[in-house]
Formats: sequence, C-alpha cells, structure tokens
Amino acid sequence: MKKTVLKAACVVLTLVLAGCQSGPLKGLKKEENNFYVNPDKKYEKLIEVCQNKANLYGYEGALMVATDDDIVLFGGPNAKNVEGKPIDPYTTYDIGSCSKVFTAVGIFQLIEQGKLSLDDTLDKFFPEYEKGKDITIYNVLHMQSGISDYCNDPALFWEEITMDNYMQYFDKIWQDGYTDEEFLQNLYKADLIFEPGTKQEYSNTNYVILAMIIEQIEGVQLCDYLQKNIFDVCKMEHTTSMVMQNETSVPTNFDEVRDVGMVNENGYAYGGRLERGCGGIHTCMADLIAFDRALFAGKLVNSSSLAEMMNYDMEYGCGIYPLARQGHAYGHSGSNGCYVSINAVIETEEFGRVYLVGSTCSGDINQGESLMTVMQAAVDLYKPKKK
Repeated sequence: MKKTVLKAACVVLTLVLAGCQSGPLKGLKKEENNFYVNPDKKYEKLIEVCQNKANLYGYEGALMVATDDDIVLFGGPNAKNVEGKPIDPYTTYDIGSCSKVFTAVGIFQLIEQGKLSLDDTLDKFFPEYEKGKDITIYNVLHMQSGISDYCNDPALFWEEITMDNYMQYFDKIWQDGYTDEEFLQNLYKADLIFEPGTKQEYSNTNYVILAMIIEQIEGVQLCDYLQKNIFDVCKMEHTTSMVMQNETSVPTNFDEVRDVGMVNENGYAYGGRLERGCGGIHTCMADLIAFDRALFAGKLVNSSSLAEMMNYDMEYGCGIYPLARQGHAYGHSGSNGCYVSINAVIETEEFGRVYLVGSTCSGDINQGESLMTVMQAAVDLYKPKKK
C-alpha cells in the first residue's frame, strides 16, 4: 500500500513539475505573464502574434484563442481575480453587448419551433404600440426598426428626459429605476428616428424588446430561458444572466466612470431588468468558447437560422456583425462600465474557424483598444477561407 501511495505521489509531482494543466488548459505550456500556449508548432505564429501584441500594449485581462478542436492560447496578463490570484479561464466578466447573440439565438429557437416569425410585427406582442404595426421581428433583429436607444440616446426615448436635464436621470437609467411598464409606455410614445426597414442604426432598445418577447412566449424570465436552452446545453457552468455584481474579475482604474454613476464603489456596473437582452450576461472565456463552438456546430440553431444571423443586411446581422476590415472576421463587441469584451470568429484556410474571445475590466480606455489590436493582428494573419 505504501509503495502504491508513494508511486501516485511521484506521478502527481511529475505532472506538476512538467507544468501539466487541467480543464481548458490541459496540454498547454505555462509561460511568463500568466500565458498558457499550445505546444503544437502549427499554432506557433498565431500564438506569437497574439501574445506579442498583448504584451506590447500592456493588456490587462483575459484572452482565449481556440479552434473547433483545440485551445490554442489562454492569456491572463496583469490581472487578478477576487481572491487576489492570477485570473484563469473561469474568471467571469461582464460581456456587455456580446450578450446580444444569446438573445438572437433564443429568438431563432422560437422561430424554429413555430412560435414566432421574422415577419411578425411588434403590435402582435404589444397591442398598444401603434407604430409597431410597421416594425417586424426582422427589423428589430437587424437594427432596422427606427426605435431610439433608451440608454445611449435617452432624450429621444424617455419622455421626461431632455439634453438639459439628462444627468438628473442618469442614475435612474443605469440603476434599474424604470419598470418594464414605464419602459413600454415610453416606447409607445417615442418617435421613430427613421422609417422601419429603410436604414440601420444600432439601438440597445431593440434587444430589450426581443427579450420581452421571449418572456411573453415562454412565460419565464429571460435568464431562466437562457439557462435551460443555452447555458445548460453548452455546459456553461460559470455563466449567468440578470445577476448583478457577481463577476469574479476585479475592475481597475474605474474612478472616472464611478464619478458619473456608471459603476459602484467597487467598479462593477449597475444595470438590471432593462439591461436584459441587450446586455447583462456575465461569463468566462472557457464558457464563451463553448458557446461559440456549439453555435457553429448546429447544437443551438439550425443552419438556416445561423445563415440569417449572419445575413449582414445594412452591415448588421442578428447579434453578429463584421468585425474587421478584411471581412472574414465577425462576432460582437461589448462594453459596460469599465468592462470591454470581444467575441470574434476568424475564418481561415489553415484551421477553419478560429475563435478569439477576450475581456478586460479596466477603466483605462487603452485597454479596450489593446484587446481590439490583438484581434486585428490575428485577423491579419489569414486570408479569407475559400468558399
């Protein structure tokens, strides 16, 4: 028995000394500045570019690169979790508008079940909304509704807010001071900023409306729908929706956004029910990769739905849009308070789809730019995949 125990201990010690990792880091080699890299030579250039750019620009946060088969790189440079330890693939971040793709998936799941149609108009779900007779689900998904943005252009949406008194209501908007009923009453009264279907303009209000439609049809809160139909399916065990301030990442340099009321004294963003659909998901890089792989493997929606999600009508699909100048990278970016995130898919001839996800929670605007620089450097490595 003693020999068996001793042998097992030696094996464990050997694995530790060899830098063997578990979970998504299994098989990766640990390097300086909390980077873990795939030792396969075929990924050498991709790893080098991402790692060098992150180090060059002093990136603080999480970064993960993967294919459908392998984890290529995890980076957690210059960032700690709530326990004061270096971040890992399970450290959670507020991904802001990257949440919109989850809402779009929920809508297409209901379309596939025959509970909803792209041609349905909003008055079907909100009978008091007279203007909704001319706005389809398609318009809302593709940001072509003409509905103003309740949080980025509040003077156009909220009846009581003007450009002169905006700051008076800032906290009320961001700290869940409005009820769903108040939101809808303002929606019904607000003027459209253009005729539906004639142009595209990004508006968070669109995806809040989609969340409300999911809730109407299914009779559950959006968070419960997402948990059952997406998070559980993808085994996203570190992901939540509509749960505030449970992130395990630690915001830094957030004084400026705190002073204007966008985050609390700990740097975490406010939000709540009116953020659902357009934001509100907290997740980690390992879970986000699992979601992306499942989405493109057809485990969440069928190929027709995915094709419509990637139909960039007037440059915006459905929770997905082109992310880089070359046109073979797509996904969504997001920001909330001092959080900035990216969920990108890069089409390559060498590896098929390359997933690049990242989040930073620094109030330093340069951190978000650093993350986008890493993504663009990865995109620049590859020519578009041949059709």
